[in-house]
Amino acid sequence: MKATLIAGLVLVAAQVGIGAQDSLTAAKDLYASAAYEDALSTLTRLTEGGGAAPDIARQVDEYRAFCLYALGRTGEAESVAETMIRREPMMKLDSPDVSPRLEVMFSTVRKRLLPSLIRERFKMARTAIEDKNLKEAEPKLVEARLMIAEAEKLAIKDDGLADLSVLVDGFLQLVRSTADQRQATAQPAAQESPAGAAPAVTAPAATPPASRRTDAAPTPPRRTEAAPAPAVTSRVYTVDDVGVVPPAVINQRMPAMTPDLVRITKAMNTSAVVEVVIDEKGDVVDATVIKSVNASFDSIVIGAARRWKYRPALKDGVPVRYVKTLILVP
Repeated sequence: MKATLIAGLVLVAAQVGIGAQDSLTAAKDLYASAAYEDALSTLTRLTEGGGAAPDIARQVDEYRAFCLYALGRTGEAESVAETMIRREPMMKLDSPDVSPRLEVMFSTVRKRLLPSLIRERFKMARTAIEDKNLKEAEPKLVEARLMIAEAEKLAIKDDGLADLSVLVDGFLQLVRSTADQRQATAQPAAQESPAGAAPAVTAPAATPPASRRTDAAPTPPRRTEAAPAPAVTSRVYTVDDVGVVPPAVINQRMPAMTPDLVRITKAMNTSAVVEVVIDEKGDVVDATVIKSVNASFDSIVIGAARRWKYRPALKDGVPVRYVKTLILVP
């Protein structure tokens, strides 16, 4: 009885799918014959109640935009295109009914949305890294990298994209390096454990000194004041904010390291992540080690950061306070 019921449900689902495909084909034929209102009505009926397969839903949205644009309802067509691009930023129009004007319309909408979408993906990736969820962070960074390349191809003018590009590449390298180290550490441990042996119960191990740590996951932020903060604080902008011109480097000389420290940090094959707060005068007023490589290297970086100088960030032409993230490769 149960098998019969399941088979019946599968058959109904298949029939619904075939019906949706037939309706979509009918709507495409109506569009091709310039019956745009009728095609739009057919497409609207297709989406009523939801439940359409993802591929069908995508094509329905695509042809809705086509019909609206053909009817001169440009604003509505762009709204549909925006929804599609937000859902799938790198989507490509592959319908045979795409005209050059429709390509331009979708490209214009993508060009407008990409800066905010890139920042959105980067912010999601950074949050995942802070939560030590590297599997979730990596695809977001890869998607952000692809979108940055698309923004460059479209010649999008955004003063923050250069900094974002550096950060995305740096965090992507950091995530992959951490994953490789964890895999390399896990393999010997698996080889040492006899098959079927019960895990031994041991006391928690002491935390190793910073100079010997091999886990590259971000450690809790360790704040170090680079200069006294002013009594009244103003809003602090970041690379996530659209319309802000990031600080320009006047002096950002990287710290010198002793040969022994160079060998230690290179052997760890990882990077330091540091945030500096740059005030309206371009001075570094605070520095935070977000990810530590080595306690000695942290101190050297903080000391160097006190001497860094920038042209301040600008918002609507006015100097503003800004948090700049740097990924330092020892």
